[in-house]
Formats: sequence, C-alpha cells, structure tokens
Amino acid sequence: MRIVLCDDEAGYRNLLHEKIQADSFAHDYDAEVKECSSGGELLAYLDRGFSADVFFLDIQMERGGDDGIWLGRELRRRGEQGLIVYVTAYMDHVVTGYEVGAFRYLPKDRLDQMLPKVLEDIREELADSEYVFHRGGETVCVDKHRILYLESRIRQLHLVTAEESYDYYGSLEQAGEALGRQFLRCHRSFLVNTERIEKYASGQIVLQGNIPIPISRSYARAVKQRMLLEMR
Repeated sequence: MRIVLCDDEAGYRNLLHEKIQADSFAHDYDAEVKECSSGGELLAYLDRGFSADVFFLDIQMERGGDDGIWLGRELRRRGEQGLIVYVTAYMDHVVTGYEVGAFRYLPKDRLDQMLPKVLEDIREELADSEYVFHRGGETVCVDKHRILYLESRIRQLHLVTAEESYDYYGSLEQAGEALGRQFLRCHRSFLVNTERIEKYASGQIVLQGNIPIPISRSYARAVKQRMLLEMR
C-alpha cells in the first residue's frame, strides 16, 4: 500500500507515519509511506510518475489557506484515484471535501481514537480494488487503478503501471474477468485501463504518459461504443 502524508508540521507527520507503520505490522500488510511538507512537493513527485493508494492531506498548510482542499482538487484533476483522507484541526471543511470524494476525515486531536478505524476502512476498501496474481513463487497485489495496460506475449502477460512492470504466466481472458469492467479489450493482445485513457482516435488509444495502444479491426466497434458511453 503506497501512502502519502502531506502536512507542514514535521512532528505530526512523523507521529502519523509511526502509527501507520505499527498498524501495518499488526495487520500484516506492506506500507510504503512517503512524507511531503507541502502540496508543491507532492505534485513534483506526481510529475515524476509517482502515484499512491492513499493521500493523507492536511487541510490547512502554508499561510493558513485551504491548501489540502485545493490539493485534493488538483489530484482529481490529474486523474489520481487514490483515497483522500483529510487531516484537520477544524471540521468546518467537511462539505467542501465531498467534491473530491474525500474518503474520511481525521481530527488531529483524536488521532489515537480514530486512526485505527480509518486504517481498517482503508484496508477493506483497497482489498476490493487489488488485482492479485502469482509470479514464480510469490503472490503480487497491484492496485487496479495504478495499472495502465496488460499485453499478452505468447503464454505470458506483461502488466504495466506508471511506476513498474511485471511479467507472469496467464491469459488476457482470465485477467479481464478478474479486473472487471474498468478494463477494456481493444486488441487480441491488449487490455487497457479506461481510467488511464487520454485520447481515443480511429486505430489507437493513447494512455497517460503518451503511450499508444493499437485497436484491432475485430475490436474497433466495441471500443467505439464503450468510448461513446464513457464520454456521456
């Protein structure tokens, strides 16, 4: 699980980081935690291809403005699908947070009481969004939202995210069933994440990162119909 903590108070970031790591040990999951002291620092990481499953955003950072609210809007504008948890000393921004689909609110003065439940809810939510496959002797879990596309290479699948890629034995048919409607078959050898489509034109789909994926004749009609539905 990739987690970002964005707060201009270093002491609070460190405390939250420690509690998340303790929870990951207690409940046996991997937590990769990145700390950012400002919205600008976080956006700079996104510009380099970084992504996360969960963003803990302090609502009030830098000059007392509503930085966390603005940052949440910017994350959504950039297509980030990670869960947003607003961390705040004030609860008067709750309504504003709904526009970015805020997952939870975490009052700073109730961290010990509320964080365990927030993390439990996050684990349950992400469990339904993970794609699980086997590679060699290991089980790999990847957040579906992070996947760009899968390519069939004879008997192997090549799975690509913005940060990494995996090769493992399997079929596109089985992967498509496991991944669900969010993914679109556009070619006998390609399955794409519709959330990551930036452009659609006759003959190809362009994914985030300017990655072109071909559309074969046999799938062209189904792709066109799906794209028309997505644009409504």
